Parts: sequence; C-alpha cells; structure tokens
Amino acid sequence: MKLLACLAVALLLSACTHKEEAASLSSKPQALENATLEAPASQSSRRYIATRHRLVLEAPEADLHKHFDAIQAACVKLACIVLNADQSQTRPHQSASATLTARIAPQAFDSFLKTMLEHGKLLQHERDSEDLTAEVIDVEARIANLTALKTRILDLLAKRTGNMKEVLEAEAQLAKTQAELDSIAGKRKALASQTEMTRVELKLVAESLQARESWAAPVALAARDSGYILMSSVGMLIVATVAVLPWLLVAVPLFLWLRKRYRARKARRAQAAM
Repeated sequence: MKLLACLAVALLLSACTHKEEAASLSSKPQALENATLEAPASQSSRRYIATRHRLVLEAPEADLHKHFDAIQAACVKLACIVLNADQSQTRPHQSASATLTARIAPQAFDSFLKTMLEHGKLLQHERDSEDLTAEVIDVEARIANLTALKTRILDLLAKRTGNMKEVLEAEAQLAKTQAELDSIAGKRKALASQTEMTRVELKLVAESLQARESWAAPVALAARDSGYILMSSVGMLIVATVAVLPWLLVAVPLFLWLRKRYRARKARRAQAAM
C-alpha cells in the first residue's frame, strides 16, 4: 500500500503539472515566464523561429536539367537535407520544369542562394517566418515533467515495498509514461528541424520565347505547335471513323439489299405492263 500511495502522489503531481502547462498556453507571456523557472536564464529569452523561402527561377529549356543538377549538387555540398526533388520533361504544350524542397543551415542559405542565382534568372522570391517559441517551451516543459515522473516511478519500483499488484500497476504506469515521453520527444525533434534549419522551396521553369521578347517568337511557337495540331486532327478523324464504322457495316449491306429488291420489283412491274 505504501508503494501505491507513493505512486498516486506522483500521478497527482504530474496531473497538476499538466494543468499548469494548459494554463500557460492561454497566454504567451505567461508561457515564457513559466519556462524561465525550468530553463536556464541564458535560454529563457531565446526565440524559436521557423523560416521558409520560396523561389521561382527561370533557365533555358535546353539546359534546364543541367542547371537543376548543379543546384542539387551545391545543396548536398552545403550539407542540406533534400526533402523532395522532381524533374519533368518537355511535353506538348508543357515546358520542362524541376522542383526542389530542402532544409539547410541558416548560415549556409546565402551561399546556396548565390549558387541558385548563377543557374537561373530570379522571377519570384517569397520569405515567411513563424514564431514557434511558445510551442517549443511547452513541449520542453512536458518532456521535463514526464522525465521527472519516470524517475519517481523507477525509484518506487527500485524499493519494491508493495505487493505484486502494486508493482504491476507501477510498471504499467511506467510504460504509459515512456510512450508519452517518446511521442513528445518526436514532436520536439520535428520542431527542431523547423527552427534550426531553413526550409527552401525552389521551382525551376523553362525560359519562354515570349519572355525574351523575340520577333521570331510567334513563328517559333507556331512551328512547335503545328505538329501537335496536325496529329490532333488525325486523331479526331480516327475517332470519328471508329465511331461510324459499326453503323456502316450494318447500313451498307441493308442499303444494297433494299436497292436490289427495288430494282427487282421495278423489273417485274415493267414486264407486267408489257
């Protein structure tokens, strides 16, 4: 019973702590004040900012994939984490393009941006940031509280002053606490990837002839699309033929048979008139 009573006290303390965390979320300054009690003074004023850059670059269509490969190589060289990389080939009425999503250290972003601008003309650059300080502080507080609860349960189990039922209940609570701790630790890791690394979303598009303001642009575009238009017409003709063919197979023999009967009847009438 003594072990069970100690465990109940530990759970009560944990519940009170969770209530304090919930109250801290209702006010950002209050959350920062609570974090000061559990974090060193040097970290209490730290801000956790998630930064993201969206860029659209333009490169010659013939060399687009070559430039994209060079950008990827520069990204890897700067120890970035590539989350997604995709390239599409030139198709009718659709130019080639490539996209890259990666996380890179903030101090390496300027160097990476310089490399990107060497391989394409900048069309668009958007930058946004999100303050995740309150969320990070809350997660760290929950990790500290769950860790303390786990330590108290382990101490109770080490003493083994209760009966088998109480020991089993304590072990079950320990497993539950460990599962919660693993889950919240994963969330903290995800937050760290957002606040400690800069997210870069790049789209590399093909340079259009119209963008060059060339006098030959209309002719070049017409020449490029003429083959597609011709094949589209042939395709429509094939579809129409396939649609009409089954009816022709029935209609033509029927027409010939009716014409034959009509001529035969006309011949009989002519003989009867004679």
